[in-house]
Amino acid sequence: MHDPSTLMSYLVLWLIIIVLFYLFYKLTVWARKRKKAAYIFGAAVQMFLPDPYAERTIKIVQEKKAEVKKRQQGIGTVKD
Repeated sequence: MHDPSTLMSYLVLWLIIIVLFYLFYKLTVWARKRKKAAYIFGAAVQMFLPDPYAERTIKIVQEKKAEVKKRQQGIGTVKD
């Protein structure tokens, strides 16, 4: 027979999995109905979890800003 602590750990594991599936289901329902709770949860997750593409995103934003600045300087010299 199994040790009671091993059996309890299996039950806890399955309970966690069931709770996570329920949470994901509720978030999906809220997102489809465009509830504020889904937006708040998404913003909180975005704040606390790291962005794996942060460096790439920063580089893209810098390039776009440089491009806009270059266009504005080019337009400014044409008008003068």
